[in-house]
Amino acid sequence: MDKVNLGIIGCGIAARELHWPALQRLSDKFEIVMVCNHTEEKARSFADMVGGVPYVLDYRELLRNNQVEAVDIILPIELNYPVTRDALKSGKHVIVEKPLGKNLQEAKIMRRFPYQFKQVMLVAENYRYRQSLLYIKELILEGRIGKPYAVLWNVNVHMTLDNRYAQTRWRRHHQHPGGLVTDGGVHYMAALRMLFGEIKSGKAFVDTINPQLGEIDTFSFQFKTDKSIQGNFNFYYTVKGFHEDRLIIFGTEGTIIHTGEIVKVADSSDEIEAQKFKNDRGFFEELLNFYGAIREGKKVVSNFEEGYRDFKLMLTALKSAKIAKSFKIKS
Repeated sequence: MDKVNLGIIGCGIAARELHWPALQRLSDKFEIVMVCNHTEEKARSFADMVGGVPYVLDYRELLRNNQVEAVDIILPIELNYPVTRDALKSGKHVIVEKPLGKNLQEAKIMRRFPYQFKQVMLVAENYRYRQSLLYIKELILEGRIGKPYAVLWNVNVHMTLDNRYAQTRWRRHHQHPGGLVTDGGVHYMAALRMLFGEIKSGKAFVDTINPQLGEIDTFSFQFKTDKSIQGNFNFYYTVKGFHEDRLIIFGTEGTIIHTGEIVKVADSSDEIEAQKFKNDRGFFEELLNFYGAIREGKKVVSNFEEGYRDFKLMLTALKSAKIAKSFKIKS
């Protein structure tokens, strides 16, 4: 089957360290034919990295290239909406980084794009493709731990100003609500929804420990799903001397524990089964889904509707913290 001729818009950290390694593994599926970045140094170096392809400094010039069938949009969040809109108008298939827009108004408009355009559209929400999380979903559906009734997810990191993501100007001086907390937190909103159903009510608490990281860097979210599962998600960026990413799911017949690449299942007999997932980041799988949707007509897993709901949930939680009130989401 023919390769998809791909244009990449945005040559920063995510393009180099996340998307490009996955595209190298998919060299039989994608051919990068042009890249774009508004600064020439980044555009040139990335073009050389991916094989010496042509580069441009204006994304509109890339969109005018008839050789480009599809675009991978890896830009600051505030550019997702206008560039996606222009790419679809030019007839290109689109994969765009999350969240959909810089605010819910833009996300609402993008939510309607699948009804306005015929091309393939995919939100690059890699957590929807992580094999460990999909394995957990299977365990739940199979009833391995009985009926889930509670979930605890703690993500604690020490984000310093030396961190390359924290150094990114558009992240520190963000136009989207919540800054780094939203940029990273929307991943977990997607995963929680995928695993436990729609979150119907909740309340969040936020704080700012290191103002240099942006608007907020501490997020604690208590919630309840439409399946009567109660949960608590804690996301702290400014934690010194401690690191944790641990998901625990309590069921009536057992417990699931997810730490890094390891998924452990403990049942009522206290026997523990462990499964390891190497390189479990989901970027390869999401790009493979993008290819399959374009060439084989496969269903897009991380579609614009899901991306909108993830972002809406994150912003609704942040709003509840701002007004110090709990919320309910109507269907």
